[in-house]
Amino acid sequence: MEGLTEGRIVHYVIESGSGQVHHRPAIVVRVWCDPDGKSPANGLCQLQVFTDSDPEGKYNDALPPVMWKTSVVFDESTKPGTWHWIEKA
Repeated sequence: MEGLTEGRIVHYVIESGSGQVHHRPAIVVRVWCDPDGKSPANGLCQLQVFTDSDPEGKYNDALPPVMWKTSVVFDESTKPGTWHWIEKA
């Protein structure tokens, strides 16, 4: 998947809590590469997701302010629990 590198900001689709199906920014912290060093076609990566929650996780998304998500795949249909490139306005 071209352009997928550590440090890129993408959107993650929340799969739980009151913010379910909302898109939240996430930073790619690791890309799972194939033996040739190329990122996989499904965009498999690790993310740190920034939610719309207070420090105690009680309001808005009602989730921790930052969530660690592992082995997340790309899905441009914006299915919950996946990531996609940020939409352009």
